[in-house]
Amino acid sequence: MSDLQDKNLAVCHECDLLVDIEPLLDGHKAACPRCGYIITRAHKNAMERMLVFSLTAMLFLFLSTLFSFIKFEIQGQERNLSLLQTVDVLLLMNEWALGLFILLVIIGIPVLFTAVLTGLLLFIKLGLASPVTIRLLHIVEILKFWNMGEIFFLGVLISMIKLASQAEISLGFSFWAYAMSSLFLIAAILHADNFQLANAIKTIARKKMPPIPLVKPHKAAHHQLLACHSCATVQPDTHHRCSFCNSVLHRRKQDSLQRTWLYLLTGIVMYLPANIWPIMVTNTLGNEQPSTIIGGIVLLWEHGSYPIAAIIFIASVAVPVAKFLVLIGLLLSEHFRVFDKPNSKTVLYRITEFVGRWSMVDVFVVAFLASLIQLGNIASIYPGPAVLAFGFMVVATMLAAASFDPRLFWDSHEQTTINKRPKHE
Repeated sequence: MSDLQDKNLAVCHECDLLVDIEPLLDGHKAACPRCGYIITRAHKNAMERMLVFSLTAMLFLFLSTLFSFIKFEIQGQERNLSLLQTVDVLLLMNEWALGLFILLVIIGIPVLFTAVLTGLLLFIKLGLASPVTIRLLHIVEILKFWNMGEIFFLGVLISMIKLASQAEISLGFSFWAYAMSSLFLIAAILHADNFQLANAIKTIARKKMPPIPLVKPHKAAHHQLLACHSCATVQPDTHHRCSFCNSVLHRRKQDSLQRTWLYLLTGIVMYLPANIWPIMVTNTLGNEQPSTIIGGIVLLWEHGSYPIAAIIFIASVAVPVAKFLVLIGLLLSEHFRVFDKPNSKTVLYRITEFVGRWSMVDVFVVAFLASLIQLGNIASIYPGPAVLAFGFMVVATMLAAASFDPRLFWDSHEQTTINKRPKHE
C-alpha cells in the first residue's frame, strides 16, 4: 500500500486510467498504457524555451503590423496591403462579424496567449503560486484550443497561389515577420504542457495532498478519485472543489451527450446554407459572379489548379461531412450501446477533434481575397453570406468535439463487460 503523497499521479483525460508518472528524461513523453493518450512531455529547459518562444512570437507579431504585408498588381492597378488593413477593408464593407473574427484570429488570440503564457512563466520563475497562477494556466489551455494563426497563414498561401497566374505578387517584410511569429507561437504551444506547468506550480506551493490508499492501477473512478480540469491534481471525488486551486470538480463533463448533440445539430443546420448560398462574389468589369463552395472547387479544377481544389475540397467538404458522420456514429453508439470498441472510438474521436478547426481555411481564403482584391470595376471580390454560416458551422463542430467526453466509451465498455458476465460470478 502507498498513498497519494508518494506518487506523481495523473488521470488520463480520455479513458480515466489512473497512472503513476515516473520522472521523465528530456525529450521523453508519458502515454496512457490503455488508450495511448499523451499525458505529458518533458522538454529540455522547457520554461526558458517557452519564455523565449513567447516573447519572440510577440516581437515578430508587433513587427508584422508595421510594414507592407503583400503587394498585388494586375492590369496596371496596384494594391499594397498591410496586415491590419485586411481587417480595415472588411469593416469598411460592413462585414463587421467577419472583420472582428479575423482581427481576433490574427492579432487578438496570439497577443493574449503570449501575454498570459509569459505572465504564467514569470510567476513560476519568481516562485509565486496562487489562485491567479492556476487561472493563468487554465486560460493558456483555452487559448491553445482556439489558436488558428497557422490556419490563417495557410489561407493566405492558398490565396496567393490562386492569384499567381493572374497577377504579379510580391511579399513584404510583414509577411515574413508574421510567418516567423506563427512558427514561434506553435513552438510555444507545443512546449506548454499542462501537466508539467501544474507540477511546477504545486512544487512552488509545497502543498501536501491528503493521503489516499491506492491499490493496483485502474480507473480513477474505481478509487473514488478524479483529476482537476485546471491543475490536474488527483484527489477524492467526494470533494466539490479542488483542494489545490479551488476549481469546481466534475467526474465527467456535465451533460456531455446532450451538449454534443446540440452543437452538432447546430453545425449541420449551418452547413446547409453554407453550401447553398454564395461564399464569394467576384466583380469583373461590372459583371458580378457569385460562387458557392462547390462551384469554386469545380472552377479551380477546370482551370487546372488541382492541388488548391483538392485542399479546399478536403477542408470545406470532406472534413465537415466526415466529422458530422463520425460524431453522429459515436453518439449513437453510446445511446444504443453498440460498437463496443473503446480504443477504436477513442482514436476516431481524437482525429475528429484535431482536424475540425482546419475547415476554417476557406473562411480565411475568402476574407483575405476580399481584403486584397479591391480594384473597383476592374476586379473586386466580396464575401458572400455563406462565409458566416460556414464559420459558425466550424465553431459549432469544434464545440461539439470539445463537449464530448471520450471517457464515456470506457464507462460503457466496462458496464457491457459486467453485464456479459455469468450471474453466478
